[in-house]
Amino acid sequence: MSRLTDAVLARPSAAAKPVRTQSSARRFVVIDCETTGLSTAGGDRMVSFAAIELAEATPTGRCLSLIFNPGRKSNPHALRVHGLPDHLLRHQDPFHSVAQDIRGFLDGAVLVGHNVGFDIEFLRHEFRLCGIPWAPAQSLCTMQHARGQVAGRVSLDAVATLYGIDVGIRARFHGAFVDAEITSRLFQKMMLGSADMLAVPHLAPTNQIDPPPVVRHPAAPITHGIAGYAFAVTGELTGLSREAVMARILALGGSWHHSVRKDTDYLVVGHAPGATKLDTAAARRAKYGKPDTIDEAQFFAMVAASGGGRRS
Repeated sequence: MSRLTDAVLARPSAAAKPVRTQSSARRFVVIDCETTGLSTAGGDRMVSFAAIELAEATPTGRCLSLIFNPGRKSNPHALRVHGLPDHLLRHQDPFHSVAQDIRGFLDGAVLVGHNVGFDIEFLRHEFRLCGIPWAPAQSLCTMQHARGQVAGRVSLDAVATLYGIDVGIRARFHGAFVDAEITSRLFQKMMLGSADMLAVPHLAPTNQIDPPPVVRHPAAPITHGIAGYAFAVTGELTGLSREAVMARILALGGSWHHSVRKDTDYLVVGHAPGATKLDTAAARRAKYGKPDTIDEAQFFAMVAASGGGRRS
């Protein structure tokens, strides 16, 4: 367990100094998870998990922030929520590699979450797949509590904002740890009645394995334009829809391929690229010598060389 928690224990919050959990204090663990979709029955799996320990209303400094290889792709809606691309997740260790550590962290605690039933369902599913018996001793749901306290929407953003919690960080780091940290402060204020909402420093996944680079940088800079070359795109380019990219390529004399073919010259790699196109590009390149995988900057350099500017 220490290898998973040491990173955050070495970085205590200026607002909330770590305290030793007392046997007489109630022990809460605020949890959140991100998944490939909404249905365990449909085979969806967990892709990230976060847990923040509190003794009464005080964060102790013990936290978990983890990501996993789910063994399947995320559906498009889930990917937009958690932002963890398939090509990143496929290089991670699976849930079972840290299952016993997670269970040890949760044991004996009251689990807290915003729609905590969802998180518990996925935890129970993952533990079951590992052959590990597990059930929470007790749980508390901030969403359910909010339904009896506030009018209107009870999403995490809405309720946290109502209680004066800044949720702007979700625009920069939307993920399990961010949501758990916001829920932790909401729980302190809304359910425990704490005058101060003590924050916990953001913790990136401590078990993340960096995948190999997906963009091949050519030996010499690309100086030619778009005309005469065939392109496919995976992921999202900044400020441009897939349709706008296709229109730009066709207008500048290039060809557009919806999938990676043996005659595709370039695969443009944007944010959250798809693993299938990356794999196909690698296989095609090994057999046919192309396509090259290029990033957004390289693509727009080719657009500029064609006299097309950078944006429409």
